Amino acid sequence: MEKIYITGHKVPDTDSICSAIAYAELLTKIGKYNAEPIRLGDLNNETKFVLDYFNVEAPRLKESIQLKVHDLELDESIIIYSDTPIKKAIELIQSNGAQLLSICDEHHKLKGVLTLSDITSSYMNIWDDMILHRSNTSLNNIVDVLSAKVLNAGDHALNGKMVVYAMEPDALGDRINAGDVVIVGDRDDAQLDAIKRKVSLIIVSGGYEMKEDALKLAKANGVSVISTELNSFMAARILPLSVPAEFVMTKENIDYISINDTLPEVKEKMSKTRYRSYPVLENDGAVIGNLSRYHLLTGKPKKLVLVDHNEKAQSIDNIEEAEIIEIVDHHRIDPVTTNQPVYFRNEPVGSTATIISEMYFEHGVRPTKETAGLLASAIISDTLLFRSPTTTETDKRMLERMAIYAEIEPEIYAEKMFKKGTSLAEKTPTEILNMDVKEFKIADKAIKIAQVFTLDKEQILNKKAELLKEMGKIRDEKLLSNVVLIITDIFKESSIVFVVGEDDDKIAAEFGQKVEESEFVAEGLMSRKKQMVPKVTLALKKN
Repeated sequence: MEKIYITGHKVPDTDSICSAIAYAELLTKIGKYNAEPIRLGDLNNETKFVLDYFNVEAPRLKESIQLKVHDLELDESIIIYSDTPIKKAIELIQSNGAQLLSICDEHHKLKGVLTLSDITSSYMNIWDDMILHRSNTSLNNIVDVLSAKVLNAGDHALNGKMVVYAMEPDALGDRINAGDVVIVGDRDDAQLDAIKRKVSLIIVSGGYEMKEDALKLAKANGVSVISTELNSFMAARILPLSVPAEFVMTKENIDYISINDTLPEVKEKMSKTRYRSYPVLENDGAVIGNLSRYHLLTGKPKKLVLVDHNEKAQSIDNIEEAEIIEIVDHHRIDPVTTNQPVYFRNEPVGSTATIISEMYFEHGVRPTKETAGLLASAIISDTLLFRSPTTTETDKRMLERMAIYAEIEPEIYAEKMFKKGTSLAEKTPTEILNMDVKEFKIADKAIKIAQVFTLDKEQILNKKAELLKEMGKIRDEKLLSNVVLIITDIFKESSIVFVVGEDDDKIAAEFGQKVEESEFVAEGLMSRKKQMVPKVTLALKKN
């Protein structure tokens, strides 16, 4: 099934979180999508209580919907180790049509990268007859590259030059010295002379082997001896390719891509480099694939379902880069722009969870106890257990049915939930103002309206000076016309409203009140959506 994401708004409340989880389960159960609920911010105390009560895991935090590297189909990485011979590396590049090889340790952590360009550049600039010594090439690498047979593994380091024994011993002079790597054919005198000079390695070419007495002398002098079917010319030509990959690899300032990089970040990196392919690393530095420039053309936008909101300002960052396929909401319509028609379900009910509950029954799917508990909790939260003016008969009917499946008594459960969710004693002014806040564009003005529910208004009033100061700071930094905080007493069904902004008197007047010290009381004010926003809209439009 196709993967989609379901998200509520930026400041998650119980309705947005529970609706996202429940709707993801429904869409997956009916086989429509492989749906994952996500959240855009931290959970409040009430929502944490609900998830803990029904033992449900919180959705994954996802702050942007931009495509990331892990959303792409990467090429399989070709991994080699530091001591891999260059010849083997070249064969891997050619046989796989690879742009680069990743050189890793035993845990697949990246140590360097190797390209044909690295090899040819090194070959032209720094390879000479001392290359085996300078690169610490091992006997094993030479045996592998020359497909040789080991006649004796000596104890001398390969710390000399490469040389072909092509002269008579008497005329050789000091052209061959201790530690050298010598290529020689079946000439007994040359073999014995090389041994006496204490070379580190004798390579017998042409498939010949060393005679027993010479081999015995080689063992006594710690000289390694191998035999290869290659002739002396081919052996000399191929021998430098036994150099280990780490000697020519790029190991500093490696251009790599992180699995969590966004596509714009990747494009920026690629624009500054010349490479056609890049290693992709996990968070722990392990190589998991290769990314080439053509991959950037294959990324498809992520598919997104919005619940409990339909405004761009309230939704996930970079939403314009996603493909919105559905919206399920109960707020006023100020929709995001879509590229094609979408399924849009908006009902004038008290909670998005009410709509989701209806959809379960419409599809003939019975929710689990846990899901029913989440939906019941969201309806209770958004309707304030039917005290909110947004409450409808549909909300009451859906809560009644879900409460049965969830095995809860709504009144008793609601008291526990509200008590846990409305304690503000330990909250800072910043935390209080960000618990449940939404930004609105009304009459060409930007306004933020936050709302908190409490059973003890004194907890908030004691922080009034700090709250007003923070509200003023937010207004200035965000260039807002007004910042409003609604402090709602659930059971007394009234609110205290703090207003910082140019329209405070006009907003209070819509409630028949006057502002005193940035504050007024609004009896019966319970709903931001159905009571506060319409009043603010009237006030600003009159202005």
